[in-house]
Amino acid sequence: MIIDKLNEVLNSVESYTTMYVFCAYIKSNIHDIAHMTIEEVAKDCYTSKGQISKCAKNLGFASYLEFKDACVDYSHSFRDKPAFFSKEYDLPQNAKIFAEYMSQTIMYVGDKINYSNLNHLINDILRSQKVYLYAQGDNRSLCNVIQVELSALYIPVVICDADFIKEYQFKEDHLLVILSTNGTIFQLNKRIISRLVNADVKTWLVTCNHNIEFPKYTLIVPSYEDKYNKFAIRHIVDIIIASIRLIQQQQ
Repeated sequence: MIIDKLNEVLNSVESYTTMYVFCAYIKSNIHDIAHMTIEEVAKDCYTSKGQISKCAKNLGFASYLEFKDACVDYSHSFRDKPAFFSKEYDLPQNAKIFAEYMSQTIMYVGDKINYSNLNHLINDILRSQKVYLYAQGDNRSLCNVIQVELSALYIPVVICDADFIKEYQFKEDHLLVILSTNGTIFQLNKRIISRLVNADVKTWLVTCNHNIEFPKYTLIVPSYEDKYNKFAIRHIVDIIIASIRLIQQQQ
């Protein structure tokens, strides 16, 4: 997602650079970019149209128009995010309903998950000398959780860049895990998917979308209700981490 690319730049370059100013401006105004010209963006960033085009290309886009389309896609996806609370209920009622759905989601996952595949993934992580994680959007924060938890268990973890364009030195005993709650990345950027599929490393996809055709290993997380899928994915991640911790304690 475009927001991941912006965050990567903001976390890695100096604040006085044109690239930083551009990314900070776009992040703060991303929902308005669809209605702005490149001249307006350049003016607000105190730079030229040429520099704006260069910044867009530095983010991995072929042109400013392609970059603008990515901003529009993100804006639409943000507005389409599900609401978990209803204005028809007060806070205690909303909290109770939310908890009930969460409980049902967790129970459903526990009943329907393919434990053979889940155990296979857990064992692959345990055998790996290094685990690479790839995700976009909300799942990138989940990657940070996994990195902290597995690092505490002496399993090195690398979070891959949002475009998956860096040269990673994959080895035979390494593992790549892709998190895609609803398979959105498979719809938005075919080039990234091609790079992920062709990566010379054992690869697992963890998703709630059972319709995705993925040529490597897949763990399908059962979906109780679509808008709760991200919690189902998080639940499975917690199970994986807890299982690895238990296995290490027993060794």
